Amino acid sequence: MSHRVLSQEDLATLAAGDRVFEGVLFASTLDLKAVDLSEATFTDCRFESMRLAGAKFAKARFTGCSWFDAEHRKGCTFAFCDFQSIEIAKCNAATCSFERCDLYDVSATDSSFRGAQFHHSTFSKTISRRSSLTKASFERCNISFADLSGLFLQHCAFRSCKFSETSFIDTDLTGATLIGCDLDRVDWERAKLANADLRGSSLSGLNLAVLADYAGLKISDSQQAEILGRLGVEVHPSQ
Repeated sequence: MSHRVLSQEDLATLAAGDRVFEGVLFASTLDLKAVDLSEATFTDCRFESMRLAGAKFAKARFTGCSWFDAEHRKGCTFAFCDFQSIEIAKCNAATCSFERCDLYDVSATDSSFRGAQFHHSTFSKTISRRSSLTKASFERCNISFADLSGLFLQHCAFRSCKFSETSFIDTDLTGATLIGCDLDRVDWERAKLANADLRGSSLSGLNLAVLADYAGLKISDSQQAEILGRLGVEVHPSQ
């Protein structure tokens, strides 16, 4: 589809008005530093490869949008951005970099985060000095080749997502739900899967010996032979 190039004046007008963006192109020359577009609606919009620092998109809704520049094969870089409670549907965030961003309560469906990086970003919200709440939901998303290492993803939900060759090194997935996911060739080094639910997921390459914790891990009957086999245990049918 043909996108209308958004000017700096158009951006200021829409940001001060209804904050509805439809079919527009956010060119790399546009100044989006520290822009506040909280609760805005973006439909069929395209972002050229750019760096956005300090931008606010809390409670915004993105449908059919792309942050991936197909011509340069590069995604956008978001640094110190507020994405609390955003909704993402049918979007392309491939190879995007999220650096120290607030991603608490993000909800994404049918979207691509292939090759994305989430360095020092958080999916948690501080409740008090001693407690915090972690929340995020991804459904039918492609998160293959992404770097999720070192993240706290306790109790987050991933359903029917693809994680081929994704890095979960040092990632805390305690109590997380990963049902019906493709977890082929994932790097699980020192990951925490205590009380996580992996039922119905493909687990090729999962070796419990490399995990930091897996107490209470839930798997399906059909998965036990492969999991135990990697520990040197043979599973035979009952006589």
